[in-house]
Amino acid sequence: MEEKRSQSLAELHSSLHSPVAEIRDAGLKRVKDEGGLSTVAELVRLRSETDENTVQKQVDDVLRGLKLEGAGEALLHAALESDDAEQLPALLACLWECGGTAEGHLKALSTRCVEIGMPVMVEALTLMEALPEVVDDEADLLEAMLVLQQGIEALKGGNAESQVTLLAMMWKTLSERERA
Repeated sequence: MEEKRSQSLAELHSSLHSPVAEIRDAGLKRVKDEGGLSTVAELVRLRSETDENTVQKQVDDVLRGLKLEGAGEALLHAALESDDAEQLPALLACLWECGGTAEGHLKALSTRCVEIGMPVMVEALTLMEALPEVVDDEADLLEAMLVLQQGIEALKGGNAESQVTLLAMMWKTLSERERA
């Protein structure tokens, strides 16, 4: 049974990357019923590899509707690991909409905010504001706050006033989640 499921997933993943649009589109429709956690990374890869806005929109729709347990974690991991910085804001928006969280990845997310800038900062702030009142991984929280503070210091005095403001808002939001 498990072997059949693995074979089915492999076929599904292969269809997502088919050069034949009809096969790819059929694969996207099958994802909701047949996809697994490993499919999330394949969707992120597909979104990164295509220049077709309609395909990116279809992938976003699928990612927004993820209901698999652990899908948010898989999406955030795939998004942060992606080399395609341009797609990170859209993937973070999908994470928010599918009910995912940034908890446990705050340092990595903060680092990407400082590296990439405004589009990621806006989406990251939304995710940070949705964190529980107390974050379990205090080391990740404190490291994220340090990254944000370093980003603020690095950007001060330049033409990045709005970025400094957003980083400061993220820092404040995270500091409110620190254990007393």
